[in-house]
Amino acid sequence: MTEPRPAEVIEVVIGLRDDLNFMNVFDPAKPKRLTMNLTKRSELIFTLSDQLIAAGWKFQQRPIEVRRDFGVNFSSYAWLRHAYDGELAPFTRFKIIYECARLGNYEYSLMMTDSHGQKITLDPDVENGDGHG
Repeated sequence: MTEPRPAEVIEVVIGLRDDLNFMNVFDPAKPKRLTMNLTKRSELIFTLSDQLIAAGWKFQQRPIEVRRDFGVNFSSYAWLRHAYDGELAPFTRFKIIYECARLGNYEYSLMMTDSHGQKITLDPDVENGDGHG
């Protein structure tokens, strides 16, 4: 039996602002810090910004790691189709499901590569998993 898709969808667009400061640029006019406060079952969609895609960035083969979760609160990632400038841009968007099944704060890392294939790991602040929903 499969669970229905969560009603709550949270989009995070990874972009650069203010001299190499990583931000959520889902709304480019109002970029926010890369924080999440998850209080109910949610679908999390991570996308690289157009700016990073144009510069040749991609997510690594394994784009996210959630520490100390052991598969309880976060599903495996799934790649999503994403286009940039009219062309498919593979490895630039993925999703995971947050189940809200166990209390606690979780640390996660986003793993990317730049245009030179250099590995970049980003560990944003996370305040989530309070179990209320």
